[in-house]
Amino acid sequence: RTEQMFVEAIGPVLTKLRDLEQSMDQRENELKDELEHSDPQQMLATVRSCGMSFANCLTHVMEGFIRSDINRMTLDDELREFHRYHQQLGDSDTFLALPSEDFGSLDDYIEYLRSHIKVPAFEVAINGGAQFRRLMFEVETFLRFSEIGIETKKRDVLQSFGISMTSVTWREVVVKLLNHDAHQPLQKRVLYVGQRVKWFFEQQKAPIIQFMKSLKGSPDEKIYSILYSKHAKMIEENQTIRKLVFDTYDGVVHRQLNQFMDLFRSTLHATFSNPWVFLKKTSARLDDDDIASECLLPSLDDTKARIPQEIQGRTGIERTVTKWLYDIPTEPHRIDEAVDQVQLLILKVYSHIRSQVCDQVELFAESFFKLPLMRRLEEDMNKVELSVVDKEGYRHRREKLTREAAANQHGLKEVQDCLKILSAFAL
Repeated sequence: RTEQMFVEAIGPVLTKLRDLEQSMDQRENELKDELEHSDPQQMLATVRSCGMSFANCLTHVMEGFIRSDINRMTLDDELREFHRYHQQLGDSDTFLALPSEDFGSLDDYIEYLRSHIKVPAFEVAINGGAQFRRLMFEVETFLRFSEIGIETKKRDVLQSFGISMTSVTWREVVVKLLNHDAHQPLQKRVLYVGQRVKWFFEQQKAPIIQFMKSLKGSPDEKIYSILYSKHAKMIEENQTIRKLVFDTYDGVVHRQLNQFMDLFRSTLHATFSNPWVFLKKTSARLDDDDIASECLLPSLDDTKARIPQEIQGRTGIERTVTKWLYDIPTEPHRIDEAVDQVQLLILKVYSHIRSQVCDQVELFAESFFKLPLMRRLEEDMNKVELSVVDKEGYRHRREKLTREAAANQHGLKEVQDCLKILSAFAL
């Protein structure tokens, strides 16, 4: 009976040994690959190659990766994590954390977004491009809370109405008052927009790595580069590569934040310096009748007739503003009435500029932040350089891999010998 029990036990042991042999053999190949890539002659090329794969996969994650389940957040969780992150950094005082002082706390703002604005996908946990789309909706809402913070005083209006080589009109007075402090509320809220977009991209590192890893053995494996899964494994296991790739990524995101803020700030300054140009409305029209009509290419005569109509259409709001300006009294005894009308005109012009900027905030974020980041990230990854500390870290890593490879090879030989003896006994 003992012999029978021994013979019956050989089968499971052989199965276990074969599985162990297969896993150790796979580990040997992995160690061999990593040793080759950590060679001093190849390690810089390896880091750059991993970084470029990481950069390429950002585009795929932004397009929408269905199987991704890392860093998925509802808008409630996202806003709380964002505020917690900046409180830990200690820089939450550098920008407006809430859109208005009337909100007592973050909970009030979140409840407003949930109940009144009804942000799309508020309660859905998402990441990648879908989360970015929801983020744009939230920051547009935040930006629309911008109001002229200081009431225009009678003294400011009179101070602006000086003299020069030419006559100073109410048009110049309105521009001076708008340029004085009207752009500041928008500018403060734009910094919040930039910080939100920056934080969003910093949270996409884990989904990118997950996307690269999940390709192996999936139906999408043949669609993408075979190097993605291999590079993901190296980024996860090699701390030096991971640090270099992530630091470069964070550096590019921070650079794009600065460029976004500079370009947006320049746009606001130009807008408030000459608001009358910005007030011109679009000259194009989109009607249902145009879609239903037969599509024909315009002739030269049609184009000649269209251009004067479009130019005339742009001047509609200009005529209205000009009328308002001429209605402001210039008589000294009616100065109080003039101040009231100037204040009203400033609020109307500011309201129009705010609406235009908020309507285009997604365009600004796409043009000044997202697209430059996605297009130039690969180029920056290809410029990664190794420091002396990184090279020393690679040397220690290589020594550790050499010892592990030797131990794995010795263990594999022992397993193969045991497997050979038991297989012969079973026969």
